[in-house]
Amino acid sequence: MINLVKGTHDVILDEAKKYEAVESVFRDLASLYGFKEFRTPILEHSELFQRSVGDSSDIVRKEMYTFLDKGERSLTLRPELTAGIMRSIVNNKLLALDEGPVKAFYLGPCFRYERPQAGRYRQFNQFGIEMVGINDIYRDVEVITFGYHALKVMGFENLTLKINTLGDKETREKYNRALKEYFSKHIDSMCGDCKERFNLNVLRILDCKIKEDQEIVKNAPKIQDYLSDNAKDRFERVLESLKELNIEYEVDQNLVRGLDYYSDVVFEFHYTSKKGVNYGAIGAGGHYSNLFRELGGNKDLEGCGVAFGIERIVSVLEDDGSLEKIKNSVNVYIMPSSDVTRSFASLLAKELRTNGASTDICYENKSMKSMLKKADKLSAIVGIILNDDLLKENKTIVKNLVTTEQEEVSTEHLLDRVFDILVSEIKKKEAEDHEHEEDCDCEECHHHHEE
Repeated sequence: MINLVKGTHDVILDEAKKYEAVESVFRDLASLYGFKEFRTPILEHSELFQRSVGDSSDIVRKEMYTFLDKGERSLTLRPELTAGIMRSIVNNKLLALDEGPVKAFYLGPCFRYERPQAGRYRQFNQFGIEMVGINDIYRDVEVITFGYHALKVMGFENLTLKINTLGDKETREKYNRALKEYFSKHIDSMCGDCKERFNLNVLRILDCKIKEDQEIVKNAPKIQDYLSDNAKDRFERVLESLKELNIEYEVDQNLVRGLDYYSDVVFEFHYTSKKGVNYGAIGAGGHYSNLFRELGGNKDLEGCGVAFGIERIVSVLEDDGSLEKIKNSVNVYIMPSSDVTRSFASLLAKELRTNGASTDICYENKSMKSMLKKADKLSAIVGIILNDDLLKENKTIVKNLVTTEQEEVSTEHLLDRVFDILVSEIKKKEAEDHEHEEDCDCEECHHHHEE
């Protein structure tokens, strides 16, 4: 038996349904916000990530899957998607006429050679949005709002938006000098990674996860003390806008993110479960100023993005019990009894599927008890029982699998009756799941208010 490659996993059956549910929320919301889908290659030239993500990042230094192809070209399996999106924007001259912003969303696999752990794999799926072409704090706020909105829709309640600013070029130059001076007194006792970061990009030291080094980092200079007037004003305006939108935040002065292309605002969404488990960051992003020019554009164009690991989101939602109701289900299960009725079942399934009802058929020779058991396992709402004698009279048996009631229905009115039951039962389920509030305007609450 050939096993999975370490750090990869199969997404199948009920788990695939959970992934689909999470991805659908992201996709639907991205469309509502006016973002358009981009699908860029999994393979890119290695230089793309070296120039964008940065040589000082852990991704480039340790985690990329890079190899030479048969033409001796250095290629890399993408470790993230922002760089590919920006390359696509440059290659396709999407901002040549200054008609920005380009609003892109993406969903696809990424690859990083990391230590596998719960919800984190070496091949993982990432969803994200990028807004490129206009330098406006309200664009940054819109990206943050999208991430907050998406997580709330999925049921994340105890969210903490951690936010910081890396300032403008003037700010970072002054701050880097201050950090160099501070860490030069401690670097000999710090980890090997920090020693490398000291020479490559001293800012990265703030992101060190080694406990002893974190104690040193606590007393490091804070970027807020080095912000230029423009950088300080920009950050204050972002925070004020978040307040107006009732999005609570926490300023974290050590938040720098792991990618070198960020500037100005950076942020992470942290989550604590209903059971009190702190899962840390479940989504993150930030603003970038020079990425467009760095990847071949003819000018500096600002952008902002946010990304989420689908595996991470699904894992946290499962632990929190928020995905228990998602099953590999169908609306209708057809139960034929012979070759004649199986032929009719195929035609019937085609009609049901064409009209939007997910449908499955039992083609095996099984007892009615076994077929009903399978229908229950699939969480089907309607069962259609076909037998030779009834079908000769152009009749079938339609069974409401929720109430267990069944009736004979003519084939002429079969589709109408099936959809009547589906609509009725789905509405009942929505009403049961609905959480009524004081300002709720549903029919039940409206009736209650009148009383």
